[in-house]
Amino acid sequence: MTKHTSKSQKPNREQQHAAMLKEALTRPGVREVMQVYQNYQETDKGLDSYRQATKCPEIVTTTDHANVQ
Repeated sequence: MTKHTSKSQKPNREQQHAAMLKEALTRPGVREVMQVYQNYQETDKGLDSYRQATKCPEIVTTTDHANVQ
């Protein structure tokens, strides 16, 4: 049994990705869908600050004395 190293898998994955992308782009409508999705991602990034500001805040409890006995 032989083990494949990640170095040998990476170029293979890149080749497979390139082949799948090339094949997908030959199909009608794929370019347009990819453009719409890219526009969605850019627009959605604009809401990150809103999401961060409106998430449930952490509760911080303070006191003016220590509970040491």
